[in-house]
Amino acid sequence: MTDQNPPKQKTEDTAPANSGNLPDPEYKVGPGRPPAEHRFKKGGPSPNPKGRPRKDATALPDVKKIFEEALNKKYKFKRGDKDVFLTRTALGIDQLLNQFAKGDRYARRDMIEMAVKFGVDLLAGQKGRIEEALSLSHEAILEGYFARRPRPEATPQNRVMAPPELLDGIDTPEKTTRKVNRLSPPKPAADPK
Repeated sequence: MTDQNPPKQKTEDTAPANSGNLPDPEYKVGPGRPPAEHRFKKGGPSPNPKGRPRKDATALPDVKKIFEEALNKKYKFKRGDKDVFLTRTALGIDQLLNQFAKGDRYARRDMIEMAVKFGVDLLAGQKGRIEEALSLSHEAILEGYFARRPRPEATPQNRVMAPPELLDGIDTPEKTTRKVNRLSPPKPAADPK
């Protein structure tokens, strides 16, 4: 009996039907690239059934509450013959203003920043005093100072303007009129012969 099966021919694509399970020959196993048999399967059970763990609650709200309570805590002080209860905030602002009155430049800076932030008019009620301070004699002194002060003289600038053809896309009045440098000597006229 003769063998009726033809000889097997080699084909380039002889992959089995379940090639999805076999790893790619160029696939390299390493960090973040697990072997094919240990990868998570699509449609399978969740790899993390409990879900993402919750973040630990920050202590910020608690610290803020403690800080506010400490600022609003009242202390008993004697002012003259009376006992006065003041919060730490009021005491701190009072101390800042005392330092400002003594001439501390950092206290002045902080006080002005706070006044701007809270919209406090620093000159409220002082306008009458300022006007009194600037009496007629003071105003005359100021006017005399400004009259003696040298004023800068307006010197004409000699500018060289570019020709209008170089000023593409610029609509200026100088585009149509060309200024001539006054310091340059006049050009000699051509001899008509």
